[in-house]
Formats: sequence, C-alpha cells, structure tokens
Amino acid sequence: MASKSDIAYRYAGAWLEAAAETDTLDAVRGEITAFEQLCRDSQPFVDFITDKVIPADVKQRMLGEIFEGKVQDITLNFLYLLASRRRARNLPEILDACRTILDEWDGIVNADVVSAVALTDGQEDDLKNRLEAQTGQRVRMRTTVNEDLIGGFVVRVGDQVFDSSLATQLQRVRQALVRK
Repeated sequence: MASKSDIAYRYAGAWLEAAAETDTLDAVRGEITAFEQLCRDSQPFVDFITDKVIPADVKQRMLGEIFEGKVQDITLNFLYLLASRRRARNLPEILDACRTILDEWDGIVNADVVSAVALTDGQEDDLKNRLEAQTGQRVRMRTTVNEDLIGGFVVRVGDQVFDSSLATQLQRVRQALVRK
C-alpha cells in the first residue's frame, strides 16, 4: 500500500505536469501559494477538506461553488479529481509535495539553520552565499535560535548536517576524555 507521502507526490506531480503541459504552471504556482495560505489561515476549510464523512459529490459541489471562476480550470478539475477519489483530505500533504517538486525544478534547496544567538543580516547573507557555493543551488534559509547550542550553529541541507556548535564540540572533547 502506498504511503501518504507517495500518494501526495504522485498527485502533486500529475497536477504540476498537467499545468506545465497546458501552459498554466505560473498561474498554478500562485494558486498553490494561495491554497497553502488558505490551509494555514482557515481551519474550517481544512476541516471541510479533510473530513472523511462528507460525501465526495458534496465536496465536489462545494469546491465548485467556492472556486469556479477563481482558479485555473486545471486546478478546479484537480480539486474535483481529489474529491471524487476521496483524496481531498490529502490536499495539505499534496501542497507540501508541490512545493518540494517546484523547488527541485527551480534548483532551490532548503537550509535549516539553528544558532545559539540570532544571526545578523550580514551573517545570514554570508552563510547563504557559502551554502549556495557549496551546493551549487539557490538556498532558502530558515533560521531559529537554540541557546542550548552555547555557541556556533547547526545547518541542515537535505540529508547533510553541518554542526559547528560549541555544545557538540564540548561533547566530542568529553567523549575523547572518557575513552582515555
């Protein structure tokens, strides 16, 4: 049985490929962003779209009433398809998969940076430039602060982790001393 992630990627890929084939990809990108915002801002919409009890034909009718004339036909047909196949509840995961696929197409990687103190704009720019040089791709950085690191930072880009935190360095020293 396919996982939720597999299902989301399959549907996201099909939607984006169809949009590319019909020259509506730029408009669909905007609609994906709008749907992501809608899912963040409207819990009633998320409750409706993910409700397993609401019949598919009711979801289709409601989606048509809400979005007809406001989104590309390819997007409306995609929403109808999700409702008819009882996959509308997977829309939030499908939107995440769309973002990942679009980032891949655009050559963008996400970098999560955790630092002991907030980075200055200059430090963020410098780190971003270094990461872009290292990865050969454009980098979208998300930064957070974790004072437990004591000093330095940890960067995660995809499966790679670069840990230059003082906490990790102290842990390595401690382990080396224990081994002796």
